[in-house]
Amino acid sequence: MGNLQFPSLVLNTEIVELTTGRVLVVSFDGQITNTNAYEINRNVSAIFRDEVYNLILDLSKLVYINSIGVATLIGIIKTVESNNGRIMIGGLNHFIENVVRLMDLSNKIEIYNTKKTALEKWSN
Repeated sequence: MGNLQFPSLVLNTEIVELTTGRVLVVSFDGQITNTNAYEINRNVSAIFRDEVYNLILDLSKLVYINSIGVATLIGIIKTVESNNGRIMIGGLNHFIENVVRLMDLSNKIEIYNTKKTALEKWSN
């Protein structure tokens, strides 16, 4: 599908066709900081341009996220929820895992160690 480039961060997007339907995989590579958070928030709706609201977030290459970045993730989650989509996280590094656990997202989102595992679990 493509990617969105920001200072210090690239969002790679890909639509995967599964037997249960289409899933949008969004891979974060880099960091979300004060320098790029505004631009990311302003353009994050572009990942939904194909109106696919079933989403896997691959955060394995996201090396840093600040509170504004957390708000960005929450905004993505709310967009998915308001469009009756499903969301998973597939891939976390240790730092991001701690942030996600502090946000108590495990109640709303299924979390897996890798994008591959999340894709395998999607149909179950």
